[in-house]
Amino acid sequence: MKGLIEMTNRTIKITQNKSLVRIAFNRPEVLNALSETMILEITKIFQSLNHDNSVRVIILEGLGKAFSAGADLSYMKNSGELDFDQNKLQGKQLFEMYQAIEDCSKPVIAKAHGYAIGGGFGFLTLADISIAETNTKFSLSEVKLGINPAVIGPFCLKKIGLSHFKSLGISGELIDTERALRIGLIHQVVSAESIEEVVMKRVNQLLLAGPNAISSFKSYCNNMNSTNGAALIAQLRASEEGQEGLVAFLEKRKPDWSETID
Repeated sequence: MKGLIEMTNRTIKITQNKSLVRIAFNRPEVLNALSETMILEITKIFQSLNHDNSVRVIILEGLGKAFSAGADLSYMKNSGELDFDQNKLQGKQLFEMYQAIEDCSKPVIAKAHGYAIGGGFGFLTLADISIAETNTKFSLSEVKLGINPAVIGPFCLKKIGLSHFKSLGISGELIDTERALRIGLIHQVVSAESIEEVVMKRVNQLLLAGPNAISSFKSYCNNMNSTNGAALIAQLRASEEGQEGLVAFLEKRKPDWSETID
């Protein structure tokens, strides 16, 4: 992890505690708005963590007053000076960042506070578990800038459905945690004082499960229509991890992958 930390410390902060990695957006002066550098760094770290066997759970969070306020306005303004192909490349880079998160084999917990706007909203659609502080606000605000959330559309569709995506995408309105919970964008709302404790409870809950089982289930969810469920179950039952899990249950002990992080 040392090399990854050194490689990506310009706009994100990475820390590891046992098998838990925290990825913190580290541009608090602009409410963790996305710059080109930040987009590329997040892509690289998720692609790297995907194949890192020392990592079992990832927390995605923001330093300062907000989770992420979307795209950096200066970055967006500069895009007006680029030609079509250059703008298309920037859109491709943004999509590749989101795709790297979706393709990550490790469970991702988003810990949101303050604001999750535009691209920040997008991160919540990709997290496997999204937990937000009570006063967090959310928005797909792109139309207010004369653009629209086309790049994150496919990910939003999977998370909140076409109806809610269209409603929020054409209005750009700011919504609260109650509505975000109702539409399925987030899974839990907690106070600022208790969010860290709640998030860590989720982390430890995930560490009770077989890492290969979680990885295969995430892949199954992304490719459900083309996956033979019966074959997958048979493969997992016969695997070393599957056999360990069944034997541990019968022997009334914790399986050898079980871990707790204080």
